[in-house]
Amino acid sequence: MLKEIKQLQTVVFAIFLRELKTRFGKYRLGYLWALIEPFLHIAVFVGIRGIVAGTLRGGAGKIIYHVDYPLFLAAGLLPFFMFRHIVIQVMNSVEANRRLFAYQPVKPIDAMISRWILEGVIFVFLWVIVFSILHFIGFKTEIKDPLGLIFLYILFYIFSFGIGIIFCIVFNIYEEMRNIIPPVMLLLFFLSAIFYSINMIPRKFQIFLLWNPVLHFIELSRARLFPLYRADMCSLEFIMVCTVISLFLGLSLYKLKIKEVLASE
Repeated sequence: MLKEIKQLQTVVFAIFLRELKTRFGKYRLGYLWALIEPFLHIAVFVGIRGIVAGTLRGGAGKIIYHVDYPLFLAAGLLPFFMFRHIVIQVMNSVEANRRLFAYQPVKPIDAMISRWILEGVIFVFLWVIVFSILHFIGFKTEIKDPLGLIFLYILFYIFSFGIGIIFCIVFNIYEEMRNIIPPVMLLLFFLSAIFYSINMIPRKFQIFLLWNPVLHFIELSRARLFPLYRADMCSLEFIMVCTVISLFLGLSLYKLKIKEVLASE
């Protein structure tokens, strides 16, 4: 057992380094783009708010339920980007590393875990850098519940991995279904309370949005991050159940269908 765990660590770390080099080694701007992406989105939404308010300062100075709008956006964008990147990277991990599976110690789950870990590392660094920059330019906040926030991010991290495994198995067996990923992610972007609060939505429409677990993760993380923000409509129990289900389904599909995935070209 210990030998298998040691071998798993060795293989995962080797693939992790390979992924890191592949992702950023050839293109130095890759590191910069990882940081530019959230700020670009923040700038766009602040600009839209500014146009509506009549001045750019009005957009940046917008307060949503006691939270500065740039901070509000960062708290929604960063976890959503983590989710999106994990799902897509894990989904494509088998196809990208197919040649490595000719070596007996290397298994598809190793490639999935390596990409999952890499996205987690990127998220942590991005979160610290983005909120530090926002703090430096004047958008300051105190973290209301640090341990609760970390717990939610870990739950979201595991949930994303489960969804990524499910997508990997399904879309490698049914290749033609890959085309639905971009519109699904775009739809989730608009339905996950990234640039608005669920509290702003009329109650008769909230019931439909609240079927989306990503929205619960984002809103509850804001409630743990910002002292005066509330997300009473969202449920921690719901996202815990969703996390368990996604991971269980993902690992079950992997166990049942991975040979079929590897056999497909």
